[in-house]
This record gives sequence, structure tokens and C-alpha cells, in this order.
Amino acid sequence: MSVKPKFVVGFVVIVAVLAWLGFTAQEWGNSAIGYATISEAAKSGKLAYIKGYWLKEEPTETNRNVFTFYLKDEEGNVARVIYRNGKPNNFEQATSVVVQGKCENGTIYAKDILVKCPSKYQSEKADSEKKI
Repeated sequence: MSVKPKFVVGFVVIVAVLAWLGFTAQEWGNSAIGYATISEAAKSGKLAYIKGYWLKEEPTETNRNVFTFYLKDEEGNVARVIYRNGKPNNFEQATSVVVQGKCENGTIYAKDILVKCPSKYQSEKADSEKKI
């Protein structure tokens, strides 16, 4: 009984795809830690999501496409953030920010910044007060 070439090629493709998925999942798991504080991100040296607040009293710089500001996390730790894609829209209105990046030597090198702005929708109580 002879094995048809279609089945051999199909089997090889399936094994290759599964191997690639396994390798990718392993690498992704080793390179990210999820949400962390500044100190946890600094210890791990891995990509992390760091939630915090923009320190308005500290200097903020925008040079070309490099945006620099200071972030204070929920534990009170402060770190300088360098983001190489320019200042995000609505950054000044942000109630908090989530920085995705790596923390090295007290500086967070941001890959992405998520800006959390206050809701533009009002509560029902505020709407009822307007009508009176």
C-alpha cells in the first residue's frame, strides 16, 4: 500500500504549522508579564502593562516624534517614560494611562500608550439636574 503524495504534503504542512504555533506561544509567554507596577516591570525586564498617572508637575517633552513624560504608578513609584510615536491624542485630558513597554534603569521605553479619558456621557442624575 502506497501513501499518496497529497497526504504526505498535508501532514508536513500541519506539523510545520503546529510547531510554529508552539514556538510562537512559548516566546510570547516568555516575553510579557501582563499588568505590573514599575518595580515589578523593572525586576522582570520583560514587556509589561503599567497603569499609572501622568505627573503634570514634572517636565514633559515632545521632540520630533519622541514624547517624554513622568508616570506615577499605584504604589507611588515614579519613572520616566519615553515613547517614540509622538504624543497621544487627548493626553492632557487623561485620568490615567496604561503604558505598554519595558522598564530599564528607571526608564520605561514605551511600545504603546493607552489613554484613559473621563466619560463624555453624563450620568442620569446630571441629566435630571439640567432639566430642573
